[in-house]
Amino acid sequence: MSHQPSHSDLQSHDGALAAGVATAPQDAARLAELLALEFEVLKSRDMNGFEALQAERIQILERLAWFAQWASAQNPAPAVWQDLQPGLQQSKQDHLRNIQLLQRQLQAVQGALQALQGESNVSVDLYDRLGQVSRRQSISPFLDA
Repeated sequence: MSHQPSHSDLQSHDGALAAGVATAPQDAARLAELLALEFEVLKSRDMNGFEALQAERIQILERLAWFAQWASAQNPAPAVWQDLQPGLQQSKQDHLRNIQLLQRQLQAVQGALQALQGESNVSVDLYDRLGQVSRRQSISPFLDA
């Protein structure tokens, strides 16, 4: 037995679709802002600030994922979706940058814990305020000669 959507089901779907089309550009812009804020709080190691951004980021990503699923089923893809692609690609790169910074911070903490526990062969890459890996300074410049 197949279920035919009722008129109210179709109106509800159309309303959700119209809302998705209307909010997608704002969601994409807000995602870019959140990723920039996330990078700043990660640089300052403010994990409470980082956590505070996650709920909104997840909500935006869920809405954009829903819209992406709908848009990818259209042939051709809607212009609003095509217009969002460059910004979403940049957001993807920003997200990967944030992951990398978070991983480096985790490695630094793990290295510090290993050093405190007296483990030998501790190798920690330090990074600067911009999240870039700094060149490791030799412990003894005389050994380099």
